[in-house]
Amino acid sequence: MWTTTFVLTFLFFLIQLGTGFSILAIASPKLVQMCRLTKAQFVVLGFTVGASATGILFGLLSLFARDIWLQFAAMVAIACFGLAWSWPNWRPGAGEARAAATWCILSLPIALLTWWLFFGAYSSFPYADIGADVHWMKTAQEYADSGVINPYAAQSYVDLRSAVAGALAGTLGLDLLKFTWTYRFFSILFFLLASYAFVQGIYSASPRKWIAFFFAATGNTFALITNGSLAVASSVVFLGVLMSNADRKASGLSTRPALLLTVSAGATLLVAFAVNNNTFMLALLMAALLLSRILTKSGGNAGLLFLGCVWPAVLLLAHRGSYLFIPTVLVSWLLYLATVRMISAWPSPGIAFLRLLSFGLPLIIAGIVICVAGMRVGYIPPLSANDTFSAITGLILGQRIEGGGELFLGAGPQVATIELGRAMGPLFAICIVLGVAWWWMTRPVLRVPSGAIGTQTEGFAILVWSWIAGCGLSLAVLCGFPFLYRTNAIILSLFTITATEIFCQLLADPGSSSRYRRALVAAVVTLLATILVAAAYAFAWRSDLPLAGYPAFLRPTEIAVVVLLMVTALLTLARSRLVYICGLAGVLGLGVAVDRAGLSGVIRSYSYGALPDSAAVVSHYNADEIEVARWLHGNLRKGIILSDPYTLGMIQALTGAPGAYLFSNLDTVNEAVAKQAKSVVRAVLQPVEGPQRLANACRLIAPLFQERNSETFFQMRRIDALGGIMRTVRDEKPSMQKSAETPSNATVPASQEAANEQAKSTIRGILGSDENAWDLVAIITPRTISWTHLAADQRVSYFPPAEPMDPAIVDELRASPFPVPFANSRTVVVRIPCSR
Repeated sequence: MWTTTFVLTFLFFLIQLGTGFSILAIASPKLVQMCRLTKAQFVVLGFTVGASATGILFGLLSLFARDIWLQFAAMVAIACFGLAWSWPNWRPGAGEARAAATWCILSLPIALLTWWLFFGAYSSFPYADIGADVHWMKTAQEYADSGVINPYAAQSYVDLRSAVAGALAGTLGLDLLKFTWTYRFFSILFFLLASYAFVQGIYSASPRKWIAFFFAATGNTFALITNGSLAVASSVVFLGVLMSNADRKASGLSTRPALLLTVSAGATLLVAFAVNNNTFMLALLMAALLLSRILTKSGGNAGLLFLGCVWPAVLLLAHRGSYLFIPTVLVSWLLYLATVRMISAWPSPGIAFLRLLSFGLPLIIAGIVICVAGMRVGYIPPLSANDTFSAITGLILGQRIEGGGELFLGAGPQVATIELGRAMGPLFAICIVLGVAWWWMTRPVLRVPSGAIGTQTEGFAILVWSWIAGCGLSLAVLCGFPFLYRTNAIILSLFTITATEIFCQLLADPGSSSRYRRALVAAVVTLLATILVAAAYAFAWRSDLPLAGYPAFLRPTEIAVVVLLMVTALLTLARSRLVYICGLAGVLGLGVAVDRAGLSGVIRSYSYGALPDSAAVVSHYNADEIEVARWLHGNLRKGIILSDPYTLGMIQALTGAPGAYLFSNLDTVNEAVAKQAKSVVRAVLQPVEGPQRLANACRLIAPLFQERNSETFFQMRRIDALGGIMRTVRDEKPSMQKSAETPSNATVPASQEAANEQAKSTIRGILGSDENAWDLVAIITPRTISWTHLAADQRVSYFPPAEPMDPAIVDELRASPFPVPFANSRTVVVRIPCSR
């Protein structure tokens, strides 16, 4: 039942939230008032702590108790304590009930629309895009079946969904496939809460916060809470907290607190980088909370410690991308303090400098975008800055940017331009640039009663700061340094504040708007949105383009939103101030929402390639592969899976079984490992004499297994669990069997019999040969066969094959020395009995 899944998903978030509150209980409750945290900001902080900590705590509990019900009950008790303890800090008060109701009225329909535009329109249960979810689903399913969290399956960090979702699946029967649907809707609601918490820090008591929240909500491009998106969303809230703690007047600014906070945050980054261990980081976080409690009682700088050490530690615990997010937030905050000082004396030469930056930075950005477009179409020779960036990454990370590496995938101005453009959208970019230019040209000059030019208002500083900071960060992103584009959410948050100030100062503040101006703005935005939808998003120029198939999913919705946009534009002509302000905000918000959603649909080909003619949904698996996965889960509880990465990922996600090789992303398998895996599949399919065919396959499997990391050993032997949990990245291999440690480049013995015996010895060392032995099974599909014939730089289609398996291949496999325990129209399961 979907109702059960919906309730369990809500329980999932409550457990993580309550766990975070329990950890925050170490600190003094007075810190909430000292740091001026609103209730929304406190909830975001608590969830960020709990989402990161629950996986670690579940893993530690699994060391002492195998009963998953006992582990689940212990975590529920911890969560209930946290929710009860923090009740005064997060329950809406009498004066906040109206604000909470307003938030719900705005958020629920926006969340539903966002869910549909970014996920629901492209999916049809049980088919969806879970290509990026296979690792956490695999870990969750394995935990649900065994009661032990595999510390090696995540490879680099523990996904925040694995532990709690696995516990709910193993105890209350949560369907993980259904959970991937409901989880997205709750994720969007969390991001909307984070947006509200951010604007609260900028506009604590001003009605502007609702306009800013509406713009942030309709422009939200996040549809899924992952470790990275959670870290960047909480970083945005962190910026809001810093802004709420900054004195908005130059006379109240002090250099010493800002310097101490910056130094303490930098020290936290260095400690986290040296430790590189999530469990130790959680222990250090608890120690920092305890220290802040002591300082609160002694009257020390508990607030600075909390903002400078505790919140950055929470972000680093969530995701390693916080090494970028925290400095970005601090630089943005320090820039605001500098801006306030610069404009404190009016008139001053600093205003001319700010005007120059306001016009100069967008022109530089436009020049970079034009150059990138020229390189993309071939008019400008492509430039590579990898050597320059490698000097930086080599110094900081100890790794150079090499072709085919993961760092290389996130580097380059072209990647940065695509990611930033997808997040911002052309309509928002055009409107905000025109709005800033309009504001500078019509900016009123304030005069005191004596006639002299007076100081500028607070809105002046916020607008100029947010615009210059957003443009400066955009320029840094477009330089192409690896993964800087992940700060896009911070950039968009800054631009949202800019848009809010422009809207209010030019259109909403008393005496600032005329009926003609309102009608002009509404008409321009509606016309731009209609042109974009009709010419680029809802309809494709040519049906043979790779992007042509994706806009069809959104076509009815986008046309409906455009009609609603036209109706809303008529409200701007009303005489009532509240009505025309809501109408103007609705026009801008709906226009930006449909623009970003349509753009996201168009460039899905950038992620998935051309949409096949027969594809009705965006999915990398089909009904036959789901059938195989369910059969394997019910009948082969001890199996190691071998197939192409797309099929392998799907099978692992639904069975929890280990794979014969590892990968971070479906299309970035290590070339050497992929070559070995392909050779094994080809040996299974090669129609040669039976015994020799089996011997060839087993001989090729041996070097593949010799490189297999600790995950398979852990799942089979349950060894060194604590060592795995304590390390976020596990490089060394345990010495299970001496024969399994033979280097993969070892020379093959001259005798074929000796080679076969060595292969059998290696495989027995890993799989075993007793009654509890594990089985190696190969999943063969038409896509798997195509994958074995591809070159190293080629990729198979993201979408599953539409054609059935060739009956001749199925018949030949049934007659081979490899048993076929299961087969359907598109998939064949083959057991490779090397250890027998």
